[in-house]
Amino acid sequence: MQQEIFVDGISAIHVTGQLVRIDLMTVQPHLKSDNGQPVVDISNRIIMPLEGLIQSLAVQENIVKQLIEAGVLKQNPPAGANIASLAEKKADSQPGQV
Repeated sequence: MQQEIFVDGISAIHVTGQLVRIDLMTVQPHLKSDNGQPVVDISNRIIMPLEGLIQSLAVQENIVKQLIEAGVLKQNPPAGANIASLAEKKADSQPGQV
């Protein structure tokens, strides 16, 4: 490894044909926006083939799985589960309606 780059997250991902551009961001806590929030700086960009993105997602999914098994992370219910449970609660609270 020749260089380490620290980022706080990914700002955007752009796909053009078979190339993927991933904009990396860092938070600049010493700078404040007009509403008082820390300023985000697009610090670097990773450009890789689409196949590389897919392979990297598999690596990330494996790491998340290991972190869940180790108890470091908790698995959230599927996104639609909360919506379904809210709909069921609303239906239950309105007797006489079908």
